[in-house]
Amino acid sequence: MNEQKTKDLPQSRVKKRSIILKYIAIPIAVLIVIGSYFFIQKYFSPSSTNQKDITAISGEAELAEPTVSQSETAKVEKQSGLEKKTEASSNTADLEDSINEDEHISDLTTSMDISARIEQKLSSGGNHQRLIDEINSFYAHLDQQPYIQNLGLTEPSQVYFSKLLHKVAGNPPIVHGETDDLFTILQNTAHFFRILGKENINILKEVLDQERNSYEYVLKTFYGLTYQPQYLEEKYTITLSPATLTDYAAFFLKTMGGQLYLFRLDSTSRMVATYYAIITIDRANSEGRGGHGIDLRPSVAALIEEIENGGKNLQLKDEYLDVLYDLQEKYNEQGF
Repeated sequence: MNEQKTKDLPQSRVKKRSIILKYIAIPIAVLIVIGSYFFIQKYFSPSSTNQKDITAISGEAELAEPTVSQSETAKVEKQSGLEKKTEASSNTADLEDSINEDEHISDLTTSMDISARIEQKLSSGGNHQRLIDEINSFYAHLDQQPYIQNLGLTEPSQVYFSKLLHKVAGNPPIVHGETDDLFTILQNTAHFFRILGKENINILKEVLDQERNSYEYVLKTFYGLTYQPQYLEEKYTITLSPATLTDYAAFFLKTMGGQLYLFRLDSTSRMVATYYAIITIDRANSEGRGGHGIDLRPSVAALIEEIENGGKNLQLKDEYLDVLYDLQEKYNEQGF
């Protein structure tokens, strides 16, 4: 019986201790679970994990975003500024080109206007019949003059002088390569003498001397008809091409032989011959045929000075100067 009590006692204690441990372990486990739950909620929950950090990251993102935006904006503005500057430069260049082109067009228009005015003055507006009538009147006047009758012409003055002009037009002088050899220089020096002969030269001199007060008007009328050369051929059987006129003009302005001819003339005749040589070269330039590469500026300036200082005997002095001033303006603007 005692042994039975002894055996029962330890078992009861063990069982009792076991029960006590159970009661202690359960609350601890619960506490551990609850603690674990809150720990997990605090540090790993998506809704609350490092809310501060998220807010901080968000704040940093918000701060960083404007910085990127400002950089991009600055870049865009810089690029835009460059584009505007390039566009402005391009516009400036275009404007300068436009201004230069306008100035060039203006110069060309001025030159064309001057050439048109000169042609209008010289050609009498294309009224060829009036020019023909004036030339015929001059020839009729010559036929009535005693000095012409004393010269012993065997045909009317119109026929006689038309033949001389036709012969001159058919034998233009040498303009290029004159100084290549002495023979060419001598040919040019005696050009009119070779073509017309001494007797005809003397008759021409006599007419120029006797008709001193009117031959300028006759030359102007005859030159006006060269703008319509078909009438020269039809009425006077004179074939005078623009190229031949240009050759003779270059002969007087450019060659030694032509210059010697001019200096053998009296001052009035020399100024008139030089004037028509100048306007003939200008005419070739205006018509695009070329004037043998002659720069008219020195010749125009020299003739203006000569006429102003010594042209008191010229019948058409004011008209010559008017045309020459126009040509001076034209070629000074063009440069050549």
